[in-house]
Formats: sequence, C-alpha cells, structure tokens
Amino acid sequence: MIKAEWAYMQRHKFMMIVMAIIMLIPSIYAVTFLRSMWDPYGRLNHLPVAVVNQDQAVTYQGHRLSIGHDLTHTLKQSDALEFHAMTADQAQTGLKNGRYYMVLTIPKNFSQHATTLLNSDIRRTNDYDQLCQDDVCSYQATRWRSQNRYDD
Repeated sequence: MIKAEWAYMQRHKFMMIVMAIIMLIPSIYAVTFLRSMWDPYGRLNHLPVAVVNQDQAVTYQGHRLSIGHDLTHTLKQSDALEFHAMTADQAQTGLKNGRYYMVLTIPKNFSQHATTLLNSDIRRTNDYDQLCQDDVCSYQATRWRSQNRYDD
C-alpha cells in the first residue's frame, strides 16, 4: 500500500508539492516558537523604558546634589534596557499605547532622602514607581528591588 501511494505521488507532482508544504508548516511553527523562547532576557537592551525624573536638586554641605538627574543620565548611558527620559504625561501616553514597557519614576524628594544617609533617620532613596505591563517588566522590577534592598 505504501509503494502504491509513493507511485501515485511520483506521477502527480502537484501532490508532492502539497505534501512538502504540509510537512514544512510545523517546522516553520517550531522554529518560530523556539526562536521566541530562546534566551528571552538576552535582548533586554532593546526593551524601551520611560524614565520620569521628578527629583528636585538640594544643597547639602555646600554642594548641589541632583541625584535624580545623575541617575537619569546613568540609565540613559546604560545598555541594560533602552531608557528614554521624558515627562510623566509622555510616559503615561507611551505606556498606554505600548511604546514603552515600563515607566520608572524618580520621586521629587529623591535627592533630599539621599542626604539622610549619614543621619540616624535614614529615608528610603529607592521609592520609585514601576508601572508594569508584562512579565519582562515584572522580572526587571524584581531584579532592581533585589539589587537595591537593604534592611530597614
């Protein structure tokens, strides 16, 4: 029976083409699926993230501190993610329309809280808000929190 089917297929070239295409479709699907799942965190440097700097500079011991500005600059130079500095309205719009996967907001008292590091009443300096839309954002937020954790 199998010989008869092969003989039929050899006589009808169109059926050979149809069978080849039918065999090729699962292969294309498998390659596409594996490509999407292979090292999903390896290309995070192409993941756009909005950075909103609301920090207000302070003067501490005669020096002007603008830690939010410095952090924003450092993030933009980093290749960990694709950081873009912008206003809060632009960030919210970009998050809603899917242009950005996350918004990192540096609060307005970020520099002020950083000056309390030498005091007995230390205030948190990592109180930034993260608005997540997917698992990659949640993963990155978890990594940042674990890297910036300290005992209260």
